[in-house]
Amino acid sequence: MSRPEIVTKEQLSAPPTEQSGGMQRGQAFAHEGVWCGYADFPGHATTGWHHHGDYATYAYITEGEMTIEFGPGGGEQVVARAGDSVYIPGNLVHRETVAPQGGAGFVVRTGGEGPTVHNVEGSERGVS
Repeated sequence: MSRPEIVTKEQLSAPPTEQSGGMQRGQAFAHEGVWCGYADFPGHATTGWHHHGDYATYAYITEGEMTIEFGPGGGEQVVARAGDSVYIPGNLVHRETVAPQGGAGFVVRTGGEGPTVHNVEGSERGVS
């Protein structure tokens, strides 16, 4: 019989999943084509440049504020605050920077296969 599954906040605190510098991701569920979890950022953190392969990312910011940089040379940006929802298209190279108080959010990725995090060395795919 199928039944609901619950993953507690404590279970998310030490995740065995892909990471980008400057943040900690906790995997709640990983089912065919869907990844669901939590991201926690300490104050002033900046992640490394990364993308999520073919996975589209949907996030709800639960606390704090973050700037998402993207585009050639990282020259474009958007700001998301607590209570905002964010969509990041698959394969979009980006990085996040959080405000001094830090931030956190709930994340769902859909429509991909394989790893959900691909760290890169520059703001454009293939830049080293």
